[in-house]
Amino acid sequence: MLLLLSRIRWLLLQTSLVLLLAGPGHAEPVTYFYSDLPPYEFSNPQRQADGLGIIQVRKVLTAAGFQPEFQFYSLQRGLNALENDIDFTAVVAPSGQQTQQFHLSRLPVYAVELGVVRLRATKRMTSLNQLQHYPYLALSETRFTFLQQRPELAAFAVKRYDISNQPDAFRLLLSGRYDYFLCYHASEMALANPMLVFDPLEQLPVHLALSRQHPEAARLMLRVDAVLAQSVR
Repeated sequence: MLLLLSRIRWLLLQTSLVLLLAGPGHAEPVTYFYSDLPPYEFSNPQRQADGLGIIQVRKVLTAAGFQPEFQFYSLQRGLNALENDIDFTAVVAPSGQQTQQFHLSRLPVYAVELGVVRLRATKRMTSLNQLQHYPYLALSETRFTFLQQRPELAAFAVKRYDISNQPDAFRLLLSGRYDYFLCYHASEMALANPMLVFDPLEQLPVHLALSRQHPEAARLMLRVDAVLAQSVR
């Protein structure tokens, strides 16, 4: 165990020395794929990557000596691109299968809040267990794979209705056709429509990820891990 810890410390020291010597003018270009996941990841009106998560990812990758280029893909296209064209992406609350599929950062790069948006007059939601008894909306791109690992939520997807985008989900809530929209949000951010409120249910870690087929996965993630380790000291 002591030998392993010594090895890790040596690797982190070597990584830090490389970053110091490289300097900002020698940042290594890397790519990062994101999808439509407001308010954490989305394209702004100028078609640039934006959001709370993008800010944190850019901060970590830049500190690790990288020059990130953000590319928007649908979820499936992005996962396919990870095999050949894309370096990094992010995974929410990685499942056992995703741990085998991806090379993940040891520590989360940020956290997301999972909850429901509803009308102010609609019953407040306090747990995910309650939600599975109601028809609810969710973005078709967002699979919430970590929920599938929980036996108590075996019937969770039965009353789910997929919607392609957030504005349409909000319109359906306001029309009264559905009571809840399961999504990621941030409690400190007010919703654009004052008739809608967000009930936070869980906070979940988000890890940076590289395909295990990526030839440089170990080297790239080592630099990320060094930065994340420094941030929690």
